Amino acid sequence: MPVDAGRDHGDAREGEERGNRIWKNSFVDHCASLSGATRLDGDFIYVAPFVETKGEVSIGGGSNLQDGARVEGPAEIGSLVSVAHRAEVIASKIGDFSFVGFNARVANSVVKQGCFIGHGARIEGMVLEEGSYVPPGGTGPAGGVDEALTAFKEEVLEVNAELALGYVDIYSDLDGKAGMISPSPKTSWSDRPAVPKADRIAISGRARVIGHVEFKGRAEIGDGSSIRGDEGFPLVIGDGARIGSGVVFHSLKGHGIEVGSGVTIGDCTVVHGPVKIGDGAAIGRGCTLLKCEVDDGVEVKDGTMLIEKRATKRGIINLRQ
Repeated sequence: MPVDAGRDHGDAREGEERGNRIWKNSFVDHCASLSGATRLDGDFIYVAPFVETKGEVSIGGGSNLQDGARVEGPAEIGSLVSVAHRAEVIASKIGDFSFVGFNARVANSVVKQGCFIGHGARIEGMVLEEGSYVPPGGTGPAGGVDEALTAFKEEVLEVNAELALGYVDIYSDLDGKAGMISPSPKTSWSDRPAVPKADRIAISGRARVIGHVEFKGRAEIGDGSSIRGDEGFPLVIGDGARIGSGVVFHSLKGHGIEVGSGVTIGDCTVVHGPVKIGDGAAIGRGCTLLKCEVDDGVEVKDGTMLIEKRATKRGIINLRQ
C-alpha cells in the first residue's frame, strides 16, 4: 500500500486558520463543510472542495474525500480509503484500502477491507466481504478485486496524498489566504503552480476553479461546482458554457478535458477526464462521464453513465476495444 497512515489524532475543529484547515500533513479545502464531530485520524488525508460531513464521522490516515462527497454519521472511513467525486456514505463503515466510486451510494452497510465499489453503484443494508467488487451501477458484489483495480486504487491514493502535501505547502506560502479561483500545487507531475485563465466567468454562489483550467470565453458556473485542474490537465472549456450547480470537473493524471462552445452541463454531474464534449452538446443532471466522448449537438439524458463510450446522434457506442 502506498501511504503509511499514521495514527496522529486530530479533531476537525482544531487547526482552522482563515478558512483552510491543515493538520501537519493533511489538508481540508476551505469550501468543505465538516461537522464538529468529524475526526481526522492520521496523516496524508485530503478533503476536497464541497465535501460535507454530518454527525460523528472518522476519517483514517491516507484517505481522501473527493469533490462533493457526502458522509453522514455515524460513519467510519478507514485508512487508505478513497470516497470519490459526489459519492455518499450514510451510516456505514468503509474498511481500509477500499474505493467508493463517482456518484455511488453506500448506506447502512459494512464494507470490509480492500473492496472496490464502482461508479454509480448502490449498496444498501448489506455487508461486503473483504476484497469484493461491485461493478458500475451495481447493487451487490460481482466477484473480487483484480490486480488492475488494486493498482488503480494505489494510484488514486498516491496522487491524493501528494495533493494534500502540495496544498499544505501552497497555502502556507499564501499565508493561509484562500480564494475561490486559485493556483494548483506543485507536484511530481507538475513542477510549478498553475493559475486558471478564467476572467470572463459568472459564478452563482460559491464555486472552485483551480490550476490548469482555461475558459475560452464567457461561462456561467453554478453554486458548489468544482473545476479542479491539479492532476490531469489542461481542462479547456469553450465559449458560452453553462455549468450547473454541484458539478465536478477533474481528470486522471496525464489526461485533460476538452469542452466545446455552447455546452450545457446539468447539476450534480461528474465530468472526469479524459473527456471530449463537442460544440452545443447538452449533458443532463446527475450524469457520470469518464474516458468518453460526446459529439456535437448531442443530448445526454439525466443520470446517464458514459464510461469508455461515445455518445453520437445515432446512439451510444463503446470505445473499449
